[in-house]
Amino acid sequence: MIGDLVIGPATIVDQPPVDMTTPVPVQTTAQLAIGSIVVVMLVGALWHWRRSGRPTGVLLLVGGLLCSLNEALVDVLGHCFFPLDGALGYTAFGRGVPWWVITAYVAFFGGLTWLNSELLRAGASRQQMWTAIGVVWVLNVILEMPILANGLYVYYGDQPFMVGGFPLNWLVINSLGSLFASVVVARFSASFGGARGVLLLAVPYATYFTSWVCHLPLFTTLNAEVPSPVRWAAAVVSALLGLAAMDALIRIGTTGRRGAVAPVRIGQTADA
Repeated sequence: MIGDLVIGPATIVDQPPVDMTTPVPVQTTAQLAIGSIVVVMLVGALWHWRRSGRPTGVLLLVGGLLCSLNEALVDVLGHCFFPLDGALGYTAFGRGVPWWVITAYVAFFGGLTWLNSELLRAGASRQQMWTAIGVVWVLNVILEMPILANGLYVYYGDQPFMVGGFPLNWLVINSLGSLFASVVVARFSASFGGARGVLLLAVPYATYFTSWVCHLPLFTTLNAEVPSPVRWAAAVVSALLGLAAMDALIRIGTTGRRGAVAPVRIGQTADA
């Protein structure tokens, strides 16, 4: 049965729970909580723009919104599913992406990218950047596990490193894309000066999509008929590749970045 992705008695890939329904109160709580974070980030970005003359934060927040267009595809690859009866922002590849998830992209791939880029510009050390990432991981787990426990969405199938319904590989998958964007913004700031600042809108989308190359071993095995040990091995390989890439990016981002960076006004051609 090709339509059901079945050959003989074996299923090729795990199937999403399409009959899953949305717990509306949980969805509303998640939307309000994440929306509040975005409002705080936006106020901070606007204040920083007025103080420094650099609209980087605001542009990256909008870039995080555009980055959410990646979500449907990564859900297919990584076996994540949101009920189709929720308050959806869009659907693609047979997956629905709720508004609260889109809002989370604004915070994570927009606001967090901006904050980390500012840390790099201010001369953060390699250790400080790893500490910042560790804090984000802890917050990520604290945010996701209660939502997963209340059935707002699910990671389905045979997922390695699953803790409380959350596959820990996603800590690396998400953080790598945001860190990649932060390093691009901080290290190549001259490329985003003046009118070229509009290019910042595309950075979160492009870097997150590109970062998936480190996770292809896991994504491939999740979508193939392979024994569980093979998926676990692929998860380990993907995690190691992602962590190595993160460390390399931190080294690039922190090299020659000691000391404060002078503020740059709108219209200047260096240090967006």
